[in-house]
Order: sequence, then structure tokens, then C-alpha cells
Amino acid sequence: MRPLPFTFRQLQVFASLCATRSFRRSAESLGISQASVSNQMTALEDQLGVALFTRRRGQPPALTAEGMAFLDDLRRFEAAGEALSAHRRRTARNEMQPALYRILIGHGTLDRYLRPKLDRFFANHPQIELAFETRTPSSDLAGDIADGRYDFVMVHRLVGHAAEPQLRELALLRGGIFGHRKFAEGQQLPLNVEQVNRLPFILPTSYPPEPYMLEFYARHGIVPRRIIGRSQHYDVIVAMVERGIGVACLSDAIITPSMRENVVMLHAVENWRLMWHRKDAGADSRCDAVQAFLMSSVLQDPNYRTIAASAEQAA
Repeated sequence: MRPLPFTFRQLQVFASLCATRSFRRSAESLGISQASVSNQMTALEDQLGVALFTRRRGQPPALTAEGMAFLDDLRRFEAAGEALSAHRRRTARNEMQPALYRILIGHGTLDRYLRPKLDRFFANHPQIELAFETRTPSSDLAGDIADGRYDFVMVHRLVGHAAEPQLRELALLRGGIFGHRKFAEGQQLPLNVEQVNRLPFILPTSYPPEPYMLEFYARHGIVPRRIIGRSQHYDVIVAMVERGIGVACLSDAIITPSMRENVVMLHAVENWRLMWHRKDAGADSRCDAVQAFLMSSVLQDPNYRTIAASAEQAA
């Protein structure tokens, strides 16, 4: 076999950068510096003699035609590697080796509902490792799922957004335009469309992307007259909403108990669905343990307010 013009670490960094479209997020996911991510990609491109990404200041890295072809071949390479690994003799010792599960999940869901409970899970399951990707879902999430990139997927989708066929719904949450109470001062809630149009809006630049959000608002008769901020990071948008800088389309699950005193739903729009996928449908106690942890950490948390739970609380 001829020597390969790349290292497996370079392939790992390349795959992560394709998934996140962010040097910072890839660095966080891999536990390395942004400079290391950049250096690994520069070295890979030099060794291959082709440009895999276009890089423009202020914009996320975009795959070139060569980069997209390389990503397609990498997926086939990974599938072949998994097929070769399947020839390994299964022994009791092998089954005692740590099991690594890759999970695509929303940043907010991880931070608010899973991270506070991870220490207990790892203490109870020392043979399980979890690798979280908190990027926004790619436009080819269905392809990523079909290729087996993720063992579990737990993401939120607007009801009006077509979900990938591999995903199934776990819960339904209230969705609307949330903002500080000061924006409703002297007015009755919910605000009407004309009142909403005058509010300062914060738009996402990742998922859902800005063009989709503007079309989404238009379907509900909303045409923001003032856009005062844009961010690809949900936590930045939420912080701006909490501080009363602007308003944004959010789900009820994003609003923490400490925020509820000042942050309210100003105008209802489409609801959100919590969507789920598990790659391995077989009987695996460790995989079952991960599924139970993910679902219980979110769905059984009293702060995760589904529409049914909200109705019960209102009653």
C-alpha cells in the first residue's frame, strides 16, 4: 500500500471543520487551538496540492469543488474503515473497551440540560465516552445521518421547517418572538403584528439562516423595520434578548427560570419540535444507557417546558 498523503489527525480535523464551518468550534470540539486547526488544514492542502476551503475574513470557511469531492471520498473511506474494523474478533475484553458515541445536539440543549448532569453519568458509566458536536445542522444533515456520522441526533426544528426523514419528533415547544418586558410596557400582550414590526430584531446567521428567517417572518406578516444585531451563536442572541437589546425568535425551552421574570413571549409564531435519531437500533446496553441519559436529561427536566407541560402549569 502506498503511503497516504495525509494523517488520520488531518482527516479528523478536516471532517470537523466541514461539520462546524468554524475554526473556533472545531478547536473546541477537538480540544486543540484554532491555530492548530488552521495549521493542520494548511498542511493537508499543501500535501494534496489542492485548496479544500476558501477563506474570507468575516465569513465561515467554504468548501471548494475539490473540498466537496474530498469530503465525499472521506465518507467512503470512513465506511470502509468501519467495515474493516468489523472483522475484529469480539471478545469479553473487547466489549470492556470504552465505547465512543458521537452526538449532534444544540448548543443550548447541551449547556442547559445535559452538561450539569454529565458528571454523574460518567461516574456511573466509566466505559462510555461522549463526543458532542454543538454546531448548527448542515444543509445535508440527512446525508450525515445516512453516512453514520452521528450515533445520536437531538435538534430543534421549527414546525414549518421540513425535517429529515430519519428524524422523529420527541416533543413540541412553544415558539415565538421573545423579548424584555420593557418592549410591552403600556401595551397588552400579545403584541399585534404592527407593534412587533417596530421592535429591534436580532437575526441568526447560521440556523435558521437570515434569508430563511426573513421569509419565515414574512409568512406571519412580520417585516422587521430595525435589525440591530446578527450572530451565529445562540447564546449571544439569548444574552442580547435578556439584556433588552433586541428581540428574537426562540423556543420556550431556551428561556431559563432566572430569565422568566423579565423575558416574555411578545408574539406567538410557529412552535418548535425536538427531533431525535439513533443510529444503532440493536440491543446494546451502553447505547441504551446513552439514549436514556439524553432523553431523561431533557424531557424530564422541569425547566424544559413542552406545550403539554406549559398547559398543565397554566391550569
